[in-house]
Amino acid sequence: MMQAITQAVILAAGKGTRMLPLTETRPKPMQEVSGKNLIEWKLAALPEAIRDVVIVVGYQGEQIREFFGDMWHGRSIRYVVQEKLNGTAGALWSARNLLHGRFLVLMGDDLYAKEDIALMTEYSWAIGGQKIVRQEVGGEILSNPDGTFAGMNERRHFIEQGFMNTGLYVLDEEIFSYDPVPIGGSSTEFGLPHTLAVLAKKTPVAIVKATKWLQVTTPEDLRRAEEFVGV
Repeated sequence: MMQAITQAVILAAGKGTRMLPLTETRPKPMQEVSGKNLIEWKLAALPEAIRDVVIVVGYQGEQIREFFGDMWHGRSIRYVVQEKLNGTAGALWSARNLLHGRFLVLMGDDLYAKEDIALMTEYSWAIGGQKIVRQEVGGEILSNPDGTFAGMNERRHFIEQGFMNTGLYVLDEEIFSYDPVPIGGSSTEFGLPHTLAVLAKKTPVAIVKATKWLQVTTPEDLRRAEEFVGV
């Protein structure tokens, strides 16, 4: 039987510019939905086996530290500062010294279903994908003929096919033996799924279909989040 995952990383360093003016005084992961902030909802959705949580902070990160402290509902909380906002791979690599074995990765401003997170942990390597049901904006997951992860298509618009990256991952410390991969022609932004695609050339990475996922980007998304949590 596969050993249970006991660590999770929440990437929560971004500036949240599309959430302005709300993020002028409070970072996006600390925006409230039905009486809880977005990080609280994520912590509540984690499997019981997760006892060690690392939060990568940056913009107004002191608010996150002050709110959660070093222990939250029986879980250890540790913090890493992402000094330079250089993409999701840059954020994760800043926490590499605290991570061992398999671990979960979640985006600080997204909402996930507890059942979907639990299902992800059954895989050695996995990326969460939301079935595209209408025209979407974001990163499209590319798959191999056997259905495993092959890479990303970063077109800004795509239509009713495939899966959209939810930013939920099960990874292993082996990922840190790879150099972070830049997004497109950028020399300052490095993508986690793009780096995972290099590893996936030799190690199968499952695409796990999400039943429920919400990317919280704008103030309007906070209203949709109320429906998501159903409180």
